Amino acid sequence: MEIAERRALGPAARVVANPALPGTEVLALMADLDGYDPSAAADGLAEIYDRWVVGLQDDGDDAVAFLAGLAERITPGGGRPRLLELGVGSGRIALPLARAGFAVTGVDASEPMLDLLRAKPGADAVAIVAGDFTEPAVDGPFDVVFATYNTLFSLLAQDRQVRCARNAAERLRPGGALVVQAFVPDQARFDRGARAGRRRELTRRGADVLGMGVVGHDRVAQLLDVDYELVEGGAARGYHFQFRYAWPSELDLMARLAGLDLEDRRGGWRGEPFTAASGAHVSVYRKPPVT
Repeated sequence: MEIAERRALGPAARVVANPALPGTEVLALMADLDGYDPSAAADGLAEIYDRWVVGLQDDGDDAVAFLAGLAERITPGGGRPRLLELGVGSGRIALPLARAGFAVTGVDASEPMLDLLRAKPGADAVAIVAGDFTEPAVDGPFDVVFATYNTLFSLLAQDRQVRCARNAAERLRPGGALVVQAFVPDQARFDRGARAGRRRELTRRGADVLGMGVVGHDRVAQLLDVDYELVEGGAARGYHFQFRYAWPSELDLMARLAGLDLEDRRGGWRGEPFTAASGAHVSVYRKPPVT
């Protein structure tokens, strides 16, 4: 797909000078995000989510083990830990946690995603709440609040991400933990992807292929414009998403503004060291205990 074709994606796309490579151009996003609805984007993806997207996330068992271990460690008095998932989707993490005996609440704005969750065995053990996880309509306190798989980046403004962290902190008991899993931004790679205009293959089943391509990148607003395409049974379907990424240091500041302290950061759910070469992180923020 050439830049001229990518410009036809909508009013949010425009070609600008590439600050990483003088003399070249890159597709960027306009600051105006009118016309893009994250909930509607998730609604559309629900039709292929369990069949295709969940398979790309091969860290589910590790995430469940990490969150379960953390909840058991920090829950006082040996009580039943309460966990809140922001962006529960179809229950990839919430369901196994509930099966393990934890009290799990999941919030999501996409009804089609929640319908997938409700149809699964054991879903009645999860308290399912439809709504915006920026300001979840749930009562605490929780021992652990968590957002996995870049979910926080689906909030397309820094202010919304800050409010999400603050509202999560308000629902934590003293000593509770907020856990965030996210990729580490690589602006040069995003620029290369937008400039190349090609999708890379994520997974294949015979002749059926799911691919992804970066079609826009705004360095200033930290916005990433991504297209997924599924070719299945000879027919192609497209899914368009936008993300507002943040560096770990920015997430740390959001947490501090919410009254949380960084306790630990790892390169993955298995406790891998977080280094300058890490492409992702799992960060644990704690609410100070009552003294």
